[in-house]
Amino acid sequence: MDEKDIEMLLALQKTKSITRAAQMLFVNQSSLSKRLQLLERKLKATLFVRSKQGISLTNAGERAYKTARQIYKLTVDLKATLQQPDKGVQGVLNLGCSIEFAHYQLPQILTTYHEANPNVTLNITSDYSRQIYQALLAEDLDVAIVRGEFVGGVQKRLITEEGVYLICQQVSDRSNLQQIPFINRKTDSYFQEQMDRWLAEQQLLALNHQNIQVDNVTSCVDFVASGLGWAIVPEIALANFTGYREKLTFQDGQKFTRKTYLMYKRITSQLPVFKALQSILWPK
Repeated sequence: MDEKDIEMLLALQKTKSITRAAQMLFVNQSSLSKRLQLLERKLKATLFVRSKQGISLTNAGERAYKTARQIYKLTVDLKATLQQPDKGVQGVLNLGCSIEFAHYQLPQILTTYHEANPNVTLNITSDYSRQIYQALLAEDLDVAIVRGEFVGGVQKRLITEEGVYLICQQVSDRSNLQQIPFINRKTDSYFQEQMDRWLAEQQLLALNHQNIQVDNVTSCVDFVASGLGWAIVPEIALANFTGYREKLTFQDGQKFTRKTYLMYKRITSQLPVFKALQSILWPK
């Protein structure tokens, strides 16, 4: 496969459409179809199947696409490694980040990073930590910022460890938790397990009948501030919260905390774009 073949495979898989891939590559649809047919003859395999929904990879196509993506990434990494020193750090950094961290802390980090490294192209993806972690394992990302505990396949370094708090609108609400709604939110399984542990120790697990369920921590804090109930949230979300807060510990004295990690593959740690990020997160 040459460079144009690689660009074609990446575009076809991204768009799931020959028409949209041709537009993305600034070629006509007929030329792209002929190039795909030529590559399939060269590889002696059908790479895509067509349907009313568009195109999708065959098993052979999955292997060809994975190889193309690896070659593309290696080429980008090589260019970054061989960059001219007088031009500073150059290249592309594909960064995935948990929704919470992306909302509250990532903008400040990226502002500092971009000011120090204006020639780096930043591709940012925000999602729940589980999806970001899986994307890193699949090599769709160079580096990930995730919250919670995920083990295996990557290197990791602790960025922050923050306290977890019980919050309610007024201090008087603290003694009436059984009578007011518990505002829960979608989170990762590890934090949910820790939260369930604390609730069980406080004999508060039987609150499910009056839960309010939201999909993010910002809404959770806003609902509490409006007097709709109480919640358990990490410190990262409490910068503007003025109600009652109580830092939580478990019955054995262990602190209830939330950790955020930088995760990456070993090969990524050698890239200048990654080293530049490290220097922002952990300045000497």
